[in-house]
Amino acid sequence: MTTVVVLILAVHIVFVAFEANTANDLVRWFGDRATDLCWQFKDVFQPASHKTEVAVNYGLAALVYLVIGRIIVGLVRRLA
Repeated sequence: MTTVVVLILAVHIVFVAFEANTANDLVRWFGDRATDLCWQFKDVFQPASHKTEVAVNYGLAALVYLVIGRIIVGLVRRLA
């Protein structure tokens, strides 16, 4: 599950970095899902560049998801 969340965030970052067509349904879908998954991290940092803002904030959210996922997996393995 964590991998899917991180993948959605990463794809959105790539789409923003390469200025993908926001009128495209696939680009819009990833953007909407990434925004939903990013919750409190959307505006942690506010650099002047929108691309940098998305890369840093959504990347931070992805990192948090990875860390939390690893912690949960470690706990489950210990308890199993």
